[in-house]
Amino acid sequence: MNSKKMVKLSNTIGFVSVLALIYWVIIFITMQVFGLRVFKENTTTTFYFSILGILALMSGAFLINVMFNLSRIAERDKNEDLPAKKNKRGIIIFLASVPAVICLLFLGNFISAKKMEINLKKSADEMIETFSAEIDRLTEYSFTKEWINDTANTLTVIEKIDENFDHVYLILQDDINGNKMHLTFSRYSTSKDEKTETDKIDYVSKSTLDEREYFEKVFHEKHKEKYFVSKDGSYKLFVPLEKNGNIIILMFSNARSYGTFSS
Repeated sequence: MNSKKMVKLSNTIGFVSVLALIYWVIIFITMQVFGLRVFKENTTTTFYFSILGILALMSGAFLINVMFNLSRIAERDKNEDLPAKKNKRGIIIFLASVPAVICLLFLGNFISAKKMEINLKKSADEMIETFSAEIDRLTEYSFTKEWINDTANTLTVIEKIDENFDHVYLILQDDINGNKMHLTFSRYSTSKDEKTETDKIDYVSKSTLDEREYFEKVFHEKHKEKYFVSKDGSYKLFVPLEKNGNIIILMFSNARSYGTFSS
């Protein structure tokens, strides 16, 4: 067994393992800090477990060097030393590859979000067409227990049919003490207890500034474009609907811990 070749091989394995570990840490930190969703669940799990394989390679390379104890012998052969220019070139390539990897992660996250947007829009259009009669009834808003229960039942059915939806909400505008407020209803908005008074304030929900600006466009300017929001693996699609002058917004949401790429 050629000792020099074994030392050279172990050094190569160790160098590649360290390099892979550095890339792994960069990818992991970038995905966690920025909430990127790039790979599918199985691929992500495999990616996380790959750290064990990298550490095993590093340990094996280290043991080979220790067992043969030929690092000094290899260093004596000046002909095997890499030229300084090649070392500098490798460092430059590595430094240039780091931002490239990060950019690819953001690109993967963008593509995953775009795929989710397409799926949500396609599923939402299908559900709106399938349940057009039921949704038309929802546009005939009146703050009564009957309307609230009917809305909850309709949203429950839509949620259960399509796997692209985690939740479906209905958003509309109403007056509360002279102020225009946005009320949100969901499958949990049932009001079956006839003895309990129903209060509009219970249906006021929080929203971001961008979402409220979109609501204002829909309710006051009759804006009809869909609005998609993606943040930290949480996806929302707002679809405005109008019938007989009554306007509502259906919000289809989905929260994913993983992206869409399998490799």
